[in-house]
Amino acid sequence: MAGHLWHLAFWMDLIVLGWLVLELTNSALFVALVGTFRLIPMGLFGVVAGTIGDRVSKKKVLLVAQTLNLAVTTMFTIILILGLEQVWIFYGAAFLTGLAWAIDFPLRRAFIRDLLPADAMVNAMAIDAASLTGMAMMGRWIGGGFLQWADPEWAYGFLVFCYIVGFVLLLRMPNLPPTPNTTGGKSSMVQSIVSGLSYVLKQRTLRSIFFVTVLINFFIVPYFQMTPVFAKDVFGIGPGMLGILSGMDGLGALIGTCILASITTLVRVRLVFGVGSLLFGLGVLLFSQAPSYQLGMIFLFVVGLGTAGFATMQTTITVTLAEPHMRGRAMGAIALGIGTLPIGMAYLGALS
Repeated sequence: MAGHLWHLAFWMDLIVLGWLVLELTNSALFVALVGTFRLIPMGLFGVVAGTIGDRVSKKKVLLVAQTLNLAVTTMFTIILILGLEQVWIFYGAAFLTGLAWAIDFPLRRAFIRDLLPADAMVNAMAIDAASLTGMAMMGRWIGGGFLQWADPEWAYGFLVFCYIVGFVLLLRMPNLPPTPNTTGGKSSMVQSIVSGLSYVLKQRTLRSIFFVTVLINFFIVPYFQMTPVFAKDVFGIGPGMLGILSGMDGLGALIGTCILASITTLVRVRLVFGVGSLLFGLGVLLFSQAPSYQLGMIFLFVVGLGTAGFATMQTTITVTLAEPHMRGRAMGAIALGIGTLPIGMAYLGALS
């Protein structure tokens, strides 16, 4: 339930911020930079967060992250109410909430693995991916609705409410101690980060997951930050239709991940990951050439189906193959791969 709320807030925040910056600047580059500032902490701090989560209580670190989310979103809401909007404030808020997301991404998934047995991982990670992708649909639909029929400060007031409820739900979770390192000896933070990346690169499957993650996040995933620009400059639609258009990949991913979550035995996880990755890229290529927003919606639905296989198996394979005391660091290494996304966004924005 907390994950649903945090995912909803993440996607709703991105779509609203992107549209506000587009209205303020009319620049595809400035819109892309919203995503860059929001996600650059993933590459800078995600691997550090994973390392910290192997040393201390994951729940406590997650509570710190959600406190940051709540404080920043509350302050940003006040800024909107007072009419003090400036582009640099948008980027600052995006960076700080992105820092909280960088902490949440590796740690909450490693925390889920600590709570559940190995044979529940495909189902659990599919449910988590369904939450992320389903809320990508709902968050952008709700965000577009707020932009169309209300003011953006109402949208951020709603986000504050989501973060408060999510924080309370997290408080109810068990406070599990960190998994002891049975290999013996303690290492510095830098040594732990290096050991996590080295651990992933030395294992063939985890190494493949890491490099595919890098390629997809640089070249393919940045498409979603450009949907406001497509809506305004290519399809000529407003924020309400933008919300519906940009949420179609979430609908496809929700259906795909629900199918995966319902499967009790799934042996070919690598095949699902590979097919999902290819379908993801094909869908984005088709969307880029869509002559109308109706076809664009269909192609984004295809994107979502591919995302389901890619995102679910990316996490499932990583937390299943990694040893218990290395799960946080392994997910931190994947977060480092995802850290190429903001660079890809800046590149795509400049190209646009």
